[in-house]
Amino acid sequence: MKKTKFLPLAALALALGLASCGGGTPSTDESSAAPGTSAASSVVKPKITVSAEGDKKTLVMEETVQLSAKEGDKALTGVEWKSSAEAVATVDATGKVTAVAPGTASISASLEGYTKGSITITVTRPAPTATLHFEDADHYAADGWWGTADEGWSPVYERTDGNASDLKCIAHLDNGDKETLTFTSSAAIKAELVIMMASQDGVTDMSAVMDVKFNNAAISLASKALASTDSNSNFKEFSLGEQNLIAGDNVLELSFKATAPYIDDLVVYSKQQSTIAVKAAPTKEKIEVQLEEGATGLTAYIGEDTQITLTKPTDATGVSYASDKESVATVDETGKIHGVALGTANITIKKDGMYSARVEVTVDKKVIEGEIRVEAEDYTNEEAPAGFSKFTDRTTGIQNGHSGGAYITGYNVSSAVTLNYAFTSPKAQQMTLIIAGASHYQMNEDFVFGTDCTIKLNDQVVTPAGEAKIESNPVMGAPTVEVTIGTVNVLQGENTFALEFAERAPALDCFRFMPTTQA
Repeated sequence: MKKTKFLPLAALALALGLASCGGGTPSTDESSAAPGTSAASSVVKPKITVSAEGDKKTLVMEETVQLSAKEGDKALTGVEWKSSAEAVATVDATGKVTAVAPGTASISASLEGYTKGSITITVTRPAPTATLHFEDADHYAADGWWGTADEGWSPVYERTDGNASDLKCIAHLDNGDKETLTFTSSAAIKAELVIMMASQDGVTDMSAVMDVKFNNAAISLASKALASTDSNSNFKEFSLGEQNLIAGDNVLELSFKATAPYIDDLVVYSKQQSTIAVKAAPTKEKIEVQLEEGATGLTAYIGEDTQITLTKPTDATGVSYASDKESVATVDETGKIHGVALGTANITIKKDGMYSARVEVTVDKKVIEGEIRVEAEDYTNEEAPAGFSKFTDRTTGIQNGHSGGAYITGYNVSSAVTLNYAFTSPKAQQMTLIIAGASHYQMNEDFVFGTDCTIKLNDQVVTPAGEAKIESNPVMGAPTVEVTIGTVNVLQGENTFALEFAERAPALDCFRFMPTTQA
């Protein structure tokens, strides 16, 4: 009988090891995989490559494109297709994509045993049927006045940057304002109406900002938002949805309930053929007020009347007048202004069929006989004292400088500053000094003359006879007040007058030296 030979244990182990590492079948024991993994997970799945026919990845709305899924050169079947944004683009079971609305969508392809693949599809609008400028709309403002650039307030904004189509837009729309844009269509068609808007802060619910009617039918804006833009110069699309245009005149009405975004154009998109053109608003003449040469407004005096004279229209029938601040100035049905108190008021003048006008009225105390008035902005310093700014048009600051309209303001006084003046008097006399000025938005405490400011006349300190202060009113547009300092001795001929401020100052309008009999 043949004897069986047994290998030593060490040789047996060596033989088994060689078999597992040689050309035999690899081990499937999980213990042979890398630590923390399984043999199954170490297998790399091939990735699906998704491509569009003709490499067409940008589609116009309602356009389609066929997608394919491959592994290398091998076409894959049984793929599951999915769109990340079906409101932008949909995809069917065969991989055909249909463009729905502007935006981007990721179209993915999945198949068991493969790593998912995807492609990004961008959807754009077709070329617009028409682009209509809102500058041609029939503007209407809640106070009856719509300005232009040369009148100091410009709802039609000139643009030097951004993407306004003609470098203009409609701006400063607020509660009560309206826009009515009329355009003609050569055929009755369906079209999407898109308003180009810009808002740095954006609008979360446009229905809170405006109401919209098209051909007298309301368009719901509930929950419709306008995303914030980089600035009020960067216009984006705000869709009013698809509307039925009629052959002939079509009217779009925007009625504003709150501060609105800036508006550039109305863009019309349609698949149907039609010729669309804006119908310019009826031409109107503007009411014009007669002013003295170089003047920007009228002057009235407390207790006295001033008549508004119109150069247009020549027929005053149907003209109406209204004051926005009757505590300062009133106006009657004939345009007669009555000065009530120091300050400024705007008189709005209207007549049907004409663009309205607005004229600013400055109400002052009339210069009396013997009064010497020194305007605060006429300081004799060679340059503006540190921290003071001069305003001559009342478009910034307190806006109530009443003595000729100009004033200076000490917004940024942070160190000792002196204002120097010189004036002449026909005789030596005792006079009452009155300082007219106002608080400003940085003035958080009452300003006391004699404490916060030293007053000197001909190098002699003037001590206020009683309480002499401008009360704190830290707002833009605080009213001008008159502060009586007391009796001073004025020399015949030239006098010097100085105010020495210690680190803060109010706004100043004028200094009045009044005859003591008039004080």
